[in-house]
Amino acid sequence: MFLRIFFYKIKQLIRMRWLVGWNFLFPLVLASAFYLGFGNMIKDDPNRLDTIEVAYVAGDGINSNFLSVIEELSKETKDHGKILEVTSFDSLEAASDALNKKDIEGIYYQHDDNIEIIVTENGLISTSLSQIVKSYQNYQASFEKILSEKPEEIDTLIASINSNMSFLKKYDFKSGVSQYMQFFYALLAMSSLFSSWVSTAMMTSLCANLSECGKRFELAPGHKLKAIFAGILAGTLLQTLSNTVVICYVEYCLGLHWGSPIYMVIAITSLASALGISVGTLIGSIFKNELALSMVPLAFTMTCSFFSGLMMGGIQQIIQNFCPILNKINPATVFTDSLYQLACYGKTSAYYQDLGIMVLMIAICLIISVLILRRRNYDSI
Repeated sequence: MFLRIFFYKIKQLIRMRWLVGWNFLFPLVLASAFYLGFGNMIKDDPNRLDTIEVAYVAGDGINSNFLSVIEELSKETKDHGKILEVTSFDSLEAASDALNKKDIEGIYYQHDDNIEIIVTENGLISTSLSQIVKSYQNYQASFEKILSEKPEEIDTLIASINSNMSFLKKYDFKSGVSQYMQFFYALLAMSSLFSSWVSTAMMTSLCANLSECGKRFELAPGHKLKAIFAGILAGTLLQTLSNTVVICYVEYCLGLHWGSPIYMVIAITSLASALGISVGTLIGSIFKNELALSMVPLAFTMTCSFFSGLMMGGIQQIIQNFCPILNKINPATVFTDSLYQLACYGKTSAYYQDLGIMVLMIAICLIISVLILRRRNYDSI
């Protein structure tokens, strides 16, 4: 009986034209609008550092150890990309002339045991060049001090440096995710919560006071809760299929990477679809008016989507500063945060916490719905 009702509910939902329009087509249209509106800014890596064109000028009798360091940074390895593009000049005048012509972006001038940095303006480039010099000078001072005081400890220092590098490599974050991808995460959240319409429509056909089909359902001798759970599963399956179409469209047609393996994104979205269905079931069990069953899910979905950042970027951070609990009880925000955590930091405790909150929300909605539906009764005529 369960499977028969399950397939019957799938057929029933597929025949609803508004379901195809809102749950399948509208997210695709909105994703295309986002893509056209943001343009190539979406594909830019916010953490990308372009190779810096730098000149190196050494005074008379200067040791070339620093030159060896920056030449090493000019090589592309498995641990890092090409950071610097170094050009050696015989004189500071020639390097300055190249800087004024914007052939290079900075100058390293090593003289009298000092390394001077010459740039045309302060910014990311000057900070990066300065940090390279500071790191070099710190390590040089450490080696010189140990060699003069405790030369037997030099192996310990080298091991410590290698240990620090291994630690950074092991816990390196993933590639930067564009801030504009947050809008696509919020779009998936909205699409998932649209499934609340699916379950309210399903509840309409199960309630005797809302439809003729509901009257027949109430009079049937079958197990009511089993039929309701079959409908919930059917709605979750269809919404997952809808979200999968959106995910694949963004990934393969628009060429935007979600920042995580696509099967992981689909799995998390399936959980969000189940959450939307559960919320709709709760709404359908509470309200007994057809207008309310249409307007309440819409209002709920759009309100949650707004506070998750669909219409205004950065609103999650504002809420986190003033009312952080709101981010934890908003299903759309929890969902978008789980995708962001997975894309940027991997499977951290915050990521599993978001998944746990969604599972808890599903359980709470279904338990309350079951308690309400079990006590449902109608006036005798």
